[in-house]
Amino acid sequence: MNVLIVEDERGLADAMKTALEREGYSVVTKADGEDGENEALTNAYDIIILDVMLPTKDGFEILADIKNEIDAPIIMATAKGELEDKLNGLVGGADDYITKPFHIKELIARVNIVLRRNKKLTRVDMPSFGDLSLDTRNSIVSCKDKSLSVTGKEFRLLEYLILQKGNVANREQLAVKIWGYGSEAEYNNVEVYVSFLRKKLRLLQSTVKITSVRGIGYKLEVTDAEKT
Repeated sequence: MNVLIVEDERGLADAMKTALEREGYSVVTKADGEDGENEALTNAYDIIILDVMLPTKDGFEILADIKNEIDAPIIMATAKGELEDKLNGLVGGADDYITKPFHIKELIARVNIVLRRNKKLTRVDMPSFGDLSLDTRNSIVSCKDKSLSVTGKEFRLLEYLILQKGNVANREQLAVKIWGYGSEAEYNNVEVYVSFLRKKLRLLQSTVKITSVRGIGYKLEVTDAEKT
């Protein structure tokens, strides 16, 4: 999961980043309103934590500009605790609101809750394609009476491909989803993990295969007449 934090208090931003990374999130921070808005519109994030009081552009203005342009849920964070400010954020399209000062554990809890709520639109616990089904709770991929464990990057890659339902996922999308922004991962890292997954699909004797689309990326296909 990729998180964008737009927060100009450097100490707080660093504390949030460290705590979320310990929970397994990939985190990018921006301290300026305009930089944060540009980052949110340019790259794909699973959730955005957006401060209200920011240099160059405040959080409410950013929220108004990006909410209809992105799919990521947004948590507003501010020192203001007045009901009117909370209502402005929620009515403006924010998914949740957290008031400073807050405990880092509260932030993590809110992030997890918002993502669980939002995943009803983006993810199911047992996504499937062809004869494959993926148990996202236990990181197990099954095909008929066979099953294998898939964890870490293999799991995230397979889950993303399954959720595309046969549509092409380009290499850049995959690299970002799996390694996150700011990583040193090259596109050939994606090819390496695609190769690992292909071996596992063969072990499962699945009719699903990962097809390379020249110059673009990868997609799942069913090799027999039964299509998903």
